Amino acid sequence: MHFRIMSYPNGQIEVLRNIGWIYRLRFVSKNYENKKTMRAPNHIAGGLVFTGICSSLSGVNVFASPVYLGLAISASLLPDIDHPKTLIGSLLKPISVTINRRYGHRTITHSGVTLTILTLILAIIEKLAAGSNSLSLVFFFAYFSHLMLDMMTLQGVPLLYPITKNPFVIPGNPAYRIRTGDLRAEAVMFCLFLSMGLFLRPLFEHGFWTSYNRLFGTMKHLHLEFQRSEDLLEVEYRVHKGSLQLSGKGYCLEAKPTRTVLLQADSLLVLDQSELVVEEVIPSHTGQQFFFREHHFVGISIDSLQKLVSRHIIAKLDIAADRPFLITANGVTSEQRHFESAFLLKPLFHELHDSIEAEVFVYELNPRIPVLRQQLRNLQQENLHRTEATAYRYRQITNLKTKLQKATNLIIKERLYHQLETEQKQKLPLPDYNKEAILQTEISALLEQEHARNARQREATERRNREALIQPTTFTGYLTTVEIEGL
Repeated sequence: MHFRIMSYPNGQIEVLRNIGWIYRLRFVSKNYENKKTMRAPNHIAGGLVFTGICSSLSGVNVFASPVYLGLAISASLLPDIDHPKTLIGSLLKPISVTINRRYGHRTITHSGVTLTILTLILAIIEKLAAGSNSLSLVFFFAYFSHLMLDMMTLQGVPLLYPITKNPFVIPGNPAYRIRTGDLRAEAVMFCLFLSMGLFLRPLFEHGFWTSYNRLFGTMKHLHLEFQRSEDLLEVEYRVHKGSLQLSGKGYCLEAKPTRTVLLQADSLLVLDQSELVVEEVIPSHTGQQFFFREHHFVGISIDSLQKLVSRHIIAKLDIAADRPFLITANGVTSEQRHFESAFLLKPLFHELHDSIEAEVFVYELNPRIPVLRQQLRNLQQENLHRTEATAYRYRQITNLKTKLQKATNLIIKERLYHQLETEQKQKLPLPDYNKEAILQTEISALLEQEHARNARQREATERRNREALIQPTTFTGYLTTVEIEGL
């Protein structure tokens, strides 16, 4: 049908235009109702699970930051901005109506070309502003999760639009794809996504590779995790040497396939597979930064060197002196003129005098402390056994009382009563926690006395040596220290 517009007056032309717009709006509204789309809860749940799994490969935890979480939810809904009836389309209706009127549903916003362009723009902005690309990574996976879920429907999505409008689907057989609007199928998918999210929570928290290395828990996997880690690792270990079992936690300062160095409180622990049987080493990320710093020095005195090494954890030490000196490191005192070692904690340096009056301070350990510590360990083990035996006896008595209440046969009742009476008469030794506290207090007091006594002796020895010293020893070399954020 043809219309001759020019034959109508201007007022009639305007009326016809308005009628045409009304007809177009009704037609578009009818199309909105006919074109169903997968519901927002499935896109959000599926997008978070898919983004969490893929982002974990790069060590990004989507659930660790509200920014990541909000971006993942928004990006997982963004492709449906071309449909005004969707959640995001109703929030941004003017933009949604414009896109739908021009392109329709599941066209330009459901294209891999659009995804690539938006991701590149966000990556460039983020790189210039923050120097990273974690947000653009989350955006890409969340947006792609929407396309992937829509590919599992009967209609599919044109991934190569506008190059080609052919839909991409997963899987190829339509019988195994989801029909949009099928509430039962979408409810099953939603429950599946929620279950996966709860089950994969450790993966999201630790990241894929950290979870992989934690699963095996070997020295080799700890070495791999240490190499790729940008923060300080806390390692939970369990080893044994013969019948001696050792377990605990420590900060990882060095990790090699067969050797690991851990920092524990005021001591360094070396786990060497040639000396110990390593059952498991489980790494965890602390988020603390650590780095190595080099200090070079020339011709400094022993006091200056002692102050320098006392303030830091030493990763490597290489020094030479103009004459022999004494050093106490890792519990061993030796005479050196050139000393080189790795991973030391508070080594002690002493002058070595040629004079007969020269004295050397040697740290004296109170011999009673190791004895008390062994007594404390034995007592703790004995108290543990006593607690377990008491709990077992209590369970037996409770069980006999229950059986006695339920029994109907008089003979059985009589036997159960005698058993209960026998069990209640037996007295078990109770745990002596008071003695534990006394031993711990005594050990602490002895340690304080030991430190105070040795400090006084060292000061007195150094004072006498300074008085007798004619020419001080000077040291030249360098040391590499471990600097840990917050320690």
